Amino acid sequence: MIKTVTLHPSRIGCPSIPGTMKGIIMSVKGVQDVAVHYEDRSIDVTFDDAHASVEQIIKAVGSEMGLALEPGEAGGKKDGNVAETCPM
Repeated sequence: MIKTVTLHPSRIGCPSIPGTMKGIIMSVKGVQDVAVHYEDRSIDVTFDDAHASVEQIIKAVGSEMGLALEPGEAGGKKDGNVAETCPM
């Protein structure tokens, strides 16, 4: 079944982070689309749950970038935890 989840990264302050995160998430088998909302500090991921899970997506980003992702409400803005400087 095709599902969409909104994830909130632990930080998204560096301009390179959204593109890198999108690439990592798109590499997870079953992920069909990724929309990064920099201003809202959120990521919408559309995936086929027969091939991917929210846990796999979160683990992929965590292992590659050391960032935590929290599931949340679509369109919900995440405040705080924004890096002041680029850690990369």
